[in-house]
Amino acid sequence: MASVASSIRSKVEKAPADRLWTFRDFRAFPGSAVAMTLSRLARKGVVRRLRKGVYYRPKKTRFGELKPDAVRVVSTVLDSKGVGWMPSGLAAWNALGLTTQISAVPTLAVARRVSVEAVETAVRLRVVPNLHACSAEERAALDALRDLRRIPGTTPEATIRRLADLCRAGRLVFARMTRAAHHEPPRVRALLGLIGTLLREDSRALAKLKDSLNPVTTFQLGLAGHFPEAANWNIR
Repeated sequence: MASVASSIRSKVEKAPADRLWTFRDFRAFPGSAVAMTLSRLARKGVVRRLRKGVYYRPKKTRFGELKPDAVRVVSTVLDSKGVGWMPSGLAAWNALGLTTQISAVPTLAVARRVSVEAVETAVRLRVVPNLHACSAEERAALDALRDLRRIPGTTPEATIRRLADLCRAGRLVFARMTRAAHHEPPRVRALLGLIGTLLREDSRALAKLKDSLNPVTTFQLGLAGHFPEAANWNIR
């Protein structure tokens, strides 16, 4: 036990100070010994316990100890639970060039509902049933269409034009986003149809999108004055 404990402590102390640790990082050792050692290191102040099975060695500065990044904490918890996730929200939209703003509360898209209680951080989780049907950037683009009128520092028109440009550049794959949009709200599919029309996408793919929409439903998004094609998708 003593050699196991010393090996675990040595591994922790040799790693960067702000690294997060879970039991999975010590699979070479018996689980009970890992749990006991990490608990003992926490009592001695070598590491801090964030929640059951998640620890970190705090990075110390002249201003005091730094807490680990919120997204890293929650993503580590999600990984330990086997829950798939992707970045979303303002940080992801910023990376796509949709906005220059960032949020104090990060957002992650997750594959299923999960509890991250006892984690001392604020991260918004949004459940996406078919999370891995597209790339992380395409997932962020679909989320942007869902929240089209709530993206700060831009306009719905600018967002649509930017997403169309990203598709033209090959950074986003329209066909894959269309397949992933099956569980999205109708307005997202309508907006994808508008983007596909701007891109002159395959008529059969656009027809499938159109068939998934209620022909009498209209979407008040303030885009009709910017895109004549919006009327074909009942977008006002």
